[in-house]
Amino acid sequence: MDYSYTPRVVTVGHVDHGKSSFIGRLMYELGQVTEEKFQELKSVSAKRGVEFEFAFLLDALQDERNQGITIDTTQIFFKTERRNYIFIDAPGHKEFIKNMITGASSADIAFLIVDVAEGVKEQTKKHAYLLKILGFERVIVLYNKIDKIKYSQEKFTKVNKELTAYLSKLEVGVHSSIPISAKNGDNISKNSEKTSWYLGGTVIDVLDGFSIKNNDHKNELRFPVQDIYKVGDKRIIVGRVESGKITDDDTLLFLPTNQIVKVKSLESWPKSKKEYNQGECVGITLDEQIFVDVGNIASRPGKPPKLMNRFEANVFWLSQNKLQLNKKYDLKINTGHYQVNINKIKKIINTNNLEAKSDLNVTKNDICELVFHSSQLIPMDNYSHIKSTGRFCLLDENEIIAGGILNLKNFPDQKEVLSETKKNILPEEFYVSEIDRSVMLKHRPGIIWLTGLSGSGKSTVAKGVEKKLFSEHFNVFSLDGDNIRLGLNKDLSFSPEDRTENIRRTAEVAKLFSEAGFIVIVSLISPYRSERRKARDIRPEIFKLIYTKASVDICKKRDVKGLYAKAKSGEIKSFTGISSPYEEPEKPDLVIDTAKERVNESIEKLYNFIKKEFSFS
Repeated sequence: MDYSYTPRVVTVGHVDHGKSSFIGRLMYELGQVTEEKFQELKSVSAKRGVEFEFAFLLDALQDERNQGITIDTTQIFFKTERRNYIFIDAPGHKEFIKNMITGASSADIAFLIVDVAEGVKEQTKKHAYLLKILGFERVIVLYNKIDKIKYSQEKFTKVNKELTAYLSKLEVGVHSSIPISAKNGDNISKNSEKTSWYLGGTVIDVLDGFSIKNNDHKNELRFPVQDIYKVGDKRIIVGRVESGKITDDDTLLFLPTNQIVKVKSLESWPKSKKEYNQGECVGITLDEQIFVDVGNIASRPGKPPKLMNRFEANVFWLSQNKLQLNKKYDLKINTGHYQVNINKIKKIINTNNLEAKSDLNVTKNDICELVFHSSQLIPMDNYSHIKSTGRFCLLDENEIIAGGILNLKNFPDQKEVLSETKKNILPEEFYVSEIDRSVMLKHRPGIIWLTGLSGSGKSTVAKGVEKKLFSEHFNVFSLDGDNIRLGLNKDLSFSPEDRTENIRRTAEVAKLFSEAGFIVIVSLISPYRSERRKARDIRPEIFKLIYTKASVDICKKRDVKGLYAKAKSGEIKSFTGISSPYEEPEKPDLVIDTAKERVNESIEKLYNFIKKEFSFS
């Protein structure tokens, strides 16, 4: 057995069945809480007139004991004589989902804790089913508070038989069933004489003897893009290796863009390595410039994730609000965010008898099977295949409302569909080249991208520069954001996803104009750096970012359309500068300070810049 690996352990169970007390007791038994601290907490409890509980030790580790409550979510590092462990303690469903599904922690071992005096409750069954849909094939069951039933073998056997039968229906095996008392320490680190009828090992024995099955295949790389940085002349794509490994000579497939490219270098601080394994963070540079965005996933071409716009999932619903069909929800999977609709409720599981409920109204703590649809293609894996890329959270107005795992069997992989389609679509070569056009026009093509707040002067400057250049026989055209929205992009809203699509389409149009030899001037708020970076990546060699700088207060004073007033009153939602952020460019190619410059000065400034960069004369 490999004792170098550090397993993650999760404890789940009904409220007040003793999860935190068990962990606190385990810490004490392993000597990771000093006797001095133990006595101090007992003294504090006595002064407050409350009975000491081992859960207080857990709180003490987080400096929260004075609140008199157990903490909501924590990761606790501990070790036995054989190996190190990380405990994930999550008293509530929401916290458990947040830990297990968001990708921060994926547990290897699960403890299901049951108050043996109370027996198997509905909440116990819900937690058991949750472990099932999260892919646990076997669990360790801890029957706590054995002292409350006077160490009765008969009572223990009865409850154990009931729960084992239920888990068997779920196809979840029981690795061990251990009678314990977190309060008295029975069978935690030493076998209790009071349960002489129990012939199994202690909790620590069972933990150390638990073999870890690695479901994330070593050869199947999954590298979700977390961010992109520009360092000097390097463009570094950063993220964490969620599965497999990445090497300095790898060939990578990026999804959903379906682009294949070679790794140029691996970057980390203070010293780089030749390979990075599952769980390690790294930056990569590529041997050619391609369009890469946050949320994209890199894999090896031969073993990629699936690319889906319709999929099924097992979902644990956490929200007080009922599920609404065809409402737009936010899907967070790996490092990506997508808008999805729930098209169909296939089944709601009655966790008591494991039968489908006749009522298809999903309410809080329901477990259900749902069909999702997205207008975007999303890279993902079956949870049973690779956990790290097969789980997700569902959000509504930035609140986690559900967690789920993916089942991709019943819908086609769109990557294969697109590949078949693209076989019949080939780029056309034209007789007139871009160079030919440039020689005739006596200037290079260019994309001049003006960004800034609404009212900062983008359109005014763009139109002025367009007129001035046209008078000197430049092949020039102005693409204004409002005009684009009224035509090509009239189907798009102002959601984050549709804003991104608005930028993408506009950039593609600008690219076509540039290929026709135009200097195209784009006036678009484009509030986020990532969006502007994507626009630049389409034709980086001729792209120039111009920041029309003006404060919100100044833009409000210029607000001839009355947009800021409408945004302040709530009539317009997600308005940049009021209810939605604007990220100032870090290194624009030119800054036009329209707050300090007169209009003709700003026009002249941009005019001179364009002539210098793109004119042959």
